[in-house]
Amino acid sequence: MLFTDGSGYTARFWWFGKFLLASDGELPSEPNTKDIAIDPFDERFTFEYFSSLLKGKKTQIKAFLMNQKNIGGIGNMYMHDILFKARLHPQKKISDMGSDETKLLYDSIMELLNLSREKGSFAYENDFFGQKGGFTTDYFLVGYKENQPCPVCKEAVVSIKTGSTSTFICPVCQKI
Repeated sequence: MLFTDGSGYTARFWWFGKFLLASDGELPSEPNTKDIAIDPFDERFTFEYFSSLLKGKKTQIKAFLMNQKNIGGIGNMYMHDILFKARLHPQKKISDMGSDETKLLYDSIMELLNLSREKGSFAYENDFFGQKGGFTTDYFLVGYKENQPCPVCKEAVVSIKTGSTSTFICPVCQKI
């Protein structure tokens, strides 16, 4: 739906959700949104900002990235390929990452999310006008491709349990 001021809204519920209508000014104090961090499309989400988020952290990289209090909007669907492109095992501790890995991870986040945005989001989602997104499973590198060959080394992609979710990885390209 589009409003007369040019803004709009869309609702996308995968399994569960909540609909909330609030102005930009209300978001910082709204209990449902106040703890959600900025997302990678925010102009403040620079490499320097991202690096500062990781400083001093000892948690596993996937758990950190999936926590919406750290970075908003990165879901498990994109996480597999973000970590694959960065050549990071999802259970690698942030404190064990080097600056080159941090840069590669940042670039992977931005590249993958920008590709999805360019394609109009995921194919199961509709835009304001009911049009399906163009980011299909064909764009996945290792995500949801268990037992299929890695696009780099041809080793079979495997699914591993990471917290409450599974992650698809190449066991050769993404060593812990």
